[in-house]
Amino acid sequence: FNVHEKLKLILGLRTEEFVTYYTGASTSETFDRRKNIDNFDFYPSVNAIFAVSDDANIRGSYYRTTARPSFKESSNAQIFDPITNRLFIGELDLVPTYINNFDLRYEWFREDSQFFAISAFYKSFTDPIEYTFFQQAPSQITPANLGDATIIGAEVELRQNFGFISENLRNLRLLLNGTYADSKLEISEAELTLRQNTARVGEVVDDTRELQGQAPWVINAGLDYTDANLGWQAGLFYNVQGETLEIVGAGITPDVFSVPFHSLNLRLNKQFGEEKNSSITLKVNNILNDDREKVYQSFGAEDQIFNLFSPGTTFSLSYSLKF
Repeated sequence: FNVHEKLKLILGLRTEEFVTYYTGASTSETFDRRKNIDNFDFYPSVNAIFAVSDDANIRGSYYRTTARPSFKESSNAQIFDPITNRLFIGELDLVPTYINNFDLRYEWFREDSQFFAISAFYKSFTDPIEYTFFQQAPSQITPANLGDATIIGAEVELRQNFGFISENLRNLRLLLNGTYADSKLEISEAELTLRQNTARVGEVVDDTRELQGQAPWVINAGLDYTDANLGWQAGLFYNVQGETLEIVGAGITPDVFSVPFHSLNLRLNKQFGEEKNSSITLKVNNILNDDREKVYQSFGAEDQIFNLFSPGTTFSLSYSLKF
């Protein structure tokens, strides 16, 4: 709807009926097309776009979304991992997560695809699905709906070339994206009691904690060089995210957090021929040779390794021909 020459509204309503059945057996139970989920839902969306000028907008939006359990999560499956010696156990009574999303964004479009935007967002989660340990079996992991949650945050995006320094640098661009997110989950009475009963001397147990899987901050940065006339394209890209809750603890078993992984990757491409129909591409991944690490964290104790993976630095060289 063009409400005004500078204001546009986009309204939407989607409906979905989602049904899952499970057939399987364990040592104690057998299931034949057990209906796990049977939901008919409405997902409204409202977007407002206000044109501040010919090259700048303010956008506001609300939309409802869902995150449903996977088949493995919504099952009675028991999957053993011989490498980690851990057991994944499904949960038949999982329910989908429902999310209300609110966003406010200012965006400024400039010449040569240059761009700047700043956003604020708020999300409320009903029944988010999280991974947690069994209280008496720290080697067993299961998904669960552990409480409602909210996220409030901000994001900055930038695409800027270096033509303001020299015309010769116009093909070199800086790409930057940064996000900050403060997540809070209202701990259930059972989890709160469990944490209080196993608290160490001097430890204060709050009735909220971070949402599992939500990084507190994320940084993506890159340098991109493109010369279409000469057929050159090169990029150096960096990504890192803050310490993130990966598995919710259960009493004597501490929470598991991921350690920031510093990913630095290079991509170099050269096209040949009048039609630019052949090219050579060089890729170097994980230049910093960083490790992917998850650790147990407990009050007053040193972190202990839960999982460690060393991907190493990889190189690849490829040739392609289009005809």
